[in-house]
Amino acid sequence: MSEEPSLLAADSAGGHNSILLLFICLIGVIVIFTLIGILGSGVSKRTGRRKTRADWLGGIALLSVCATIALYIWGALHVMFMENYNMLEECTRAGGAAKAAQVDRYEAHYLPLRFTCHLDEGGSYDAALPGYVNPAMAIAFVLAIATGAVSVVARDQDRSTSPTATRGR
Repeated sequence: MSEEPSLLAADSAGGHNSILLLFICLIGVIVIFTLIGILGSGVSKRTGRRKTRADWLGGIALLSVCATIALYIWGALHVMFMENYNMLEECTRAGGAAKAAQVDRYEAHYLPLRFTCHLDEGGSYDAALPGYVNPAMAIAFVLAIATGAVSVVARDQDRSTSPTATRGR
């Protein structure tokens, strides 16, 4: 290898600071617990009445947001805390020993999550991140957006057709 790679993937040429990313992960954990608390309090308030379609869709949207954040944190932690020997090991596992011997630097990307092994003669390949993280995160994000939007539309329809809304006219 021509130059010594950085000690943490997050301190690589991508310019991401591992302390900042760790702070973002901490905020993400707090957001997850807050959203689960909101969901739980919403469920407990509505024990006396029947759940509407909007209530169910809103709950699914909140859980999907939690899943998206959790998957991001999981993938970021895989990349963020790798030490030098782990990086080379991951590059070896992904590309084989011959390719790993040509790796001259590492790079972490955090949107989308990716750990890249760069070869000294040009080219690169991805390693270290479980293959399910980015696709699962994308599916959870799309599900959160879709169910959240449908929940808002359903809630507006429920309000416009409820007896209390028509009684006041």
